Amino acid sequence: MKKIIALALSLMLLLGCVSAFAEAADKQTITMLGAFTITTDKLPEGYTMNVLKNSEMEYEALITSPEAGKPNYVLMMNFSDEWDGVNTLADATEEDMKDVKDSFYEVTELDDGDITFEDGKTGEGTPLLIAKASDGSFGSVYTIYKSHEIEVVFFHAEEDLQVTEDEINAAIAFLTNVQFAPVEK
Repeated sequence: MKKIIALALSLMLLLGCVSAFAEAADKQTITMLGAFTITTDKLPEGYTMNVLKNSEMEYEALITSPEAGKPNYVLMMNFSDEWDGVNTLADATEEDMKDVKDSFYEVTELDDGDITFEDGKTGEGTPLLIAKASDGSFGSVYTIYKSHEIEVVFFHAEEDLQVTEDEINAAIAFLTNVQFAPVEK
């Protein structure tokens, strides 16, 4: 009887290790500027990530699907002197947030009022700024982590398609599932 219990326990431990290994293989880890790492769940089915920039000060990746009608995502992270000492958007002043919102108009060249903004939070409680073009041409989920701007921009390559609420929620879910960790030195 003891041998059967020992065998069953060994089998359960082995299956647990295999499951943990498979889960780890589905995750992607990006080290940012040697300051922290982000770990994300695997990409949605059919999507691939192509790193466009990976330097001392910035990281940019294009996440695409070959399937027509699926949105493209751009993950951008960069250190910003403007945010030096700011841990999250919760630490930002009203003036800082106004400047962030104004920057969306500058980059997109849309008119004042053509972008709607709302506050959100990841599952871990990290504050988010969600921006959506009123014409549906793009959306963005923006946050700050340890003086770094982190943003997921999403859009359709086909100009006649508009960003949907489900796609906005997928970008929020992506950042919700991101785990931030300082680099151990």
